[in-house]
Amino acid sequence: MLENKNILIGITGGIAAYKICTLIRLYRKAGANVRVVLTPNALNFVTKLTLQTLSNNEVYVDNFEIDEYKPEHIALTEADIFVIAPASANTIGKIANGICDNLLLSTACAFSKPILIAPAMNENMWNNPFVQENMSKLKKHGYHIVEPETGFLACGTNGVGRMKEPEEIFDRTAAIFSENKKLKGKKILITAGGTREKIDPVRYITNASSGKMGLALADNAYRMGADVTLVSTFKADKPYKNIVTETALEMEKAVKENLSNQDCVIMAAAVSDYRGENCAENKIKKQGGVLELKLVENPDILKEISQLCSDNRSTYVVGFCAESENLLENAKAKIRKKGCDFLIANDISRKDIGFNTDENEVYIIDKSLNIKHIEKDTKENIARRILEEIFE
Repeated sequence: MLENKNILIGITGGIAAYKICTLIRLYRKAGANVRVVLTPNALNFVTKLTLQTLSNNEVYVDNFEIDEYKPEHIALTEADIFVIAPASANTIGKIANGICDNLLLSTACAFSKPILIAPAMNENMWNNPFVQENMSKLKKHGYHIVEPETGFLACGTNGVGRMKEPEEIFDRTAAIFSENKKLKGKKILITAGGTREKIDPVRYITNASSGKMGLALADNAYRMGADVTLVSTFKADKPYKNIVTETALEMEKAVKENLSNQDCVIMAAAVSDYRGENCAENKIKKQGGVLELKLVENPDILKEISQLCSDNRSTYVVGFCAESENLLENAKAKIRKKGCDFLIANDISRKDIGFNTDENEVYIIDKSLNIKHIEKDTKENIARRILEEIFE
């Protein structure tokens, strides 16, 4: 998988830097060519000589160490992947905000191929809202993240923030190269977000869906080589096609208009079951007493698309099922009723996963009612696992 790949490793200042010696060995054993760039602070934890010996290449720290007549950060971007491990809170913040005050950061800013980041820091630093905002920025723009694990930290406490082991970083690196080809040539349509049904010019019926799960699916499908169409209730500044809709009827129309020749349709959006029969032209005023609204059912988009694709078995239809009780029982009933090929079920009664969070835990159910459980993880990783299962 990694034979003849050019891997650039970026090491920042942190005690976990010593583990990168093992990571270099793993890459080289797999046949990869490894180069290393460090921040100046990283030299407090690992020496250039050690890294040169293990990588069998020159190691770079400042902006004037590369022999070729080419700007240093541009020369280093010729690698196939940039793995930054350990990644300190300082480096993560600077990458997320386009700051380039050392060679590693300049290289990251100029790098157009996959970047894999393995954070390592104290638990309080990891949980700092500014650090989490910076992590969200990186995820939004397609950076691959190996989330830190819980364990004994250098500060002497147990908590989240410890860098994942080199073997896990190696496995994720290999997975990225396989991802880039796995869905090549596939056309995938994905819906995301919660629809809004207007009551009057300023009020509407909606739900708590953030669209993060659908967006993670679209991002991962694109990185895996698919031709992606995202139909969402929000604008996504992405390199793939994005159609913005608001209501269930608008989403239904957009999905049907773009259904032709799709290999897979993933209905991850939370579509309102009902809409107001009429939308008031002006803002509804308080009149005292009870306000009654007449609601009518919205179309069942998942069921309609499943029926439309029933004669074309080369098109997979994947639905989502958000339940607050009897999750698997309700999910099994839903896949029978809707007629889709797969159903992704998650428990919305839990506050730590699902709507408006960055994590999820799901069950994948197929038409034969076989169940695959994917344990709690980031939505980015859950999305990748879902795609791998669907296109196994």
